[in-house]
Amino acid sequence: MIELNWSIFVQMFNFLLLMFILNKILYQPILKILEEREKKISDGQQEVKDLAAQGNKLVATYNEKLQAAKVEAMASKANARKQAVEQVNAVIQDARAKAEQEILQVRQRVANEIEAAKKELEPELASMAATIAEQVLGRKVA
Repeated sequence: MIELNWSIFVQMFNFLLLMFILNKILYQPILKILEEREKKISDGQQEVKDLAAQGNKLVATYNEKLQAAKVEAMASKANARKQAVEQVNAVIQDARAKAEQEILQVRQRVANEIEAAKKELEPELASMAATIAEQVLGRKVA
């Protein structure tokens, strides 16, 4: 049978003393280290979340700027193309106007030359007509 005597109180005291000492020396420092580790892990996870959010925000900003740059480049290209077409049309119109002016000048020059030739040949017209008539008729015309 179990006998209750003063040794049980000594063993209880030893056990409580050992628990107190182990708690102060071993358990509390280990718990403190575990809490610090848990805090570092949670802080690290939060930092990762923050950095991921910041990275996503930077990627979104980059994509927006890239899209804006593409739109601006397309607008610039369209504007340059429009200016080039306008310049080509202006050059074509200028060339047409010059060609028409030259055609008018040539027509005027030809008309002047025809008029000058008529005036020059008019005095000789009567003698030419007489010569042609003589050749056609085969006799002398008066």
